[in-house]
Amino acid sequence: MKLNKLIITGLTVAFLVPIATAKPAGKDKEKRPAKREFSKADADGDGKVSLAEFIDGAKDEDKATGRFKKKDKDSDGFLSEEEYAKGKKGKKGKRDKKKKNDE
Repeated sequence: MKLNKLIITGLTVAFLVPIATAKPAGKDKEKRPAKREFSKADADGDGKVSLAEFIDGAKDEDKATGRFKKKDKDSDGFLSEEEYAKGKKGKKGKRDKKKKNDE
């Protein structure tokens, strides 16, 4: 009888642990492109993007500097991964709304 309870408990745990620790579908996929872009921008691999790293290769350094300052919410002179990723979706959404309103 004790062996049956042990087996049932073991099987229950074996099935429930993967379900409880599973990530919601789609959330991980959304972060991957932003994470890759951040990794590319973070040339020295220190986990933050400096102004020099941000404007490296930019067509217009003045515009890039302005964008950097807007993104740098804590004004520490670096962009964290969260600061770097913010604003990318919002701008696209605003443009889409303008186009729909114009039509």
